[in-house]
Amino acid sequence: MQAALMESEDVDRDRLSPEKLAAANINPTTRLATDYLNHYNNAVMLLDILPAMPECAAEIEAWQPIAYEDYFSHSHFRERDLAISAYRRADPAVRRAFDAAVSELDTAMLETRHLVLSGDPTDPVMAAELHRQQREYLQPLIARTSAIVNGAGALREADLDVDAAQNSVDELFP
Repeated sequence: MQAALMESEDVDRDRLSPEKLAAANINPTTRLATDYLNHYNNAVMLLDILPAMPECAAEIEAWQPIAYEDYFSHSHFRERDLAISAYRRADPAVRRAFDAAVSELDTAMLETRHLVLSGDPTDPVMAAELHRQQREYLQPLIARTSAIVNGAGALREADLDVDAAQNSVDELFP
């Protein structure tokens, strides 16, 4: 029994090696994949073209938050099982920071979705407000979440809280 457990740990260690994670576009340090952020980037792209293509409102209306593991379970990401396994074995502090950032991003996306549903996206005032939402809220939140996925520099416990991640992003984008 002990030998089987040790063999299983060796397989996991090999499967989650930095080289295999990097080859799968999973950050070897954080064990998170930026592919997850496509769920948000695609919505922001739709918001960007919405004033010119109001028929995109239906796609924005259909947008819903999706948990990291669920996203990969339903995706066509080639290494989706590895992405899920790596996430499950990520440092708990990294996951807490990431999950908190995702929660904030989900809230902002839902608020923006509500704004889209409450008015006419072709109206210049509405279009300006959507653009402001993107620029001031959504894009910085996506950047902060991306910084967490990508390690935001040296990973120390103090760097993993949401405020520290935001400070790292702010330094990159003056």
